[in-house]
Amino acid sequence: MRRILLLSGWFLSFCTAAFADEIATAGRAIIDQWRETVIQVKMVIEVNDYESKSEALATVIDPSGLAVMSLSAIDPNTMRMSGSGTPGLTTKIKDLKMILPDGAEIPAQVVLRDPDLDLAFIKPQDRLSKPAVFLDLQQNVKPDILTPFLILSRMGETAGREIYVPVSRIQGIIIKPRTLYIPDMNGMMSGLAAPAFSFDGKVLGIILLRVAQSESGMTNEMFGGMGNMNIIPVIVPAPAIIETAKKIPK
Repeated sequence: MRRILLLSGWFLSFCTAAFADEIATAGRAIIDQWRETVIQVKMVIEVNDYESKSEALATVIDPSGLAVMSLSAIDPNTMRMSGSGTPGLTTKIKDLKMILPDGAEIPAQVVLRDPDLDLAFIKPQDRLSKPAVFLDLQQNVKPDILTPFLILSRMGETAGREIYVPVSRIQGIIIKPRTLYIPDMNGMMSGLAAPAFSFDGKVLGIILLRVAQSESGMTNEMFGGMGNMNIIPVIVPAPAIIETAKKIPK
């Protein structure tokens, strides 16, 4: 009996180590291929005449430098719930700069907003001297529930804006009114606008926010579990981002 238990423990340890090696191999390949596509964006936002400076993630999706970021990062109005009693906010982007991996700061502008998907498309104000390294959203895959995946993120200025790659799983799938994937806590904490990848390097989508209009209070949300939360991080599938990008004026 003891021998069987020892063999079972050895087999479990072997499987765990093999899975960890698979994650490491997949993660390093994704970093090597796509690390320059995830950037930071410096922002100066004026909210009700109060000016604030911050940084947020963005993912470059086109050689022109076109990138996607979370709309809620540049417009707090998208976070406002109906029935919450919160007065409207007046927001204005005073300055927007894309920080490239080599440290260069490129003035940028917002070219399209999609509040339903929490999407903001930004683009360099001037043509780049050379094509940008970009994430090919056409190389995408549709995950199933509990599918493990990797997130390619980038830390902030305090950590030297270095690459950060958490491992996550699909914890739920929203079907209507559109398909969205719910990551676990690692995915929720990885940063909005970070791309999610399968272990074979295919793109699942981009992590953004789902903001539902609701009159329920925070207490009801807390005790109702994840299904009742009005604001949750989700993975917007790559095909949805491709279709939305077609609306950008030429």
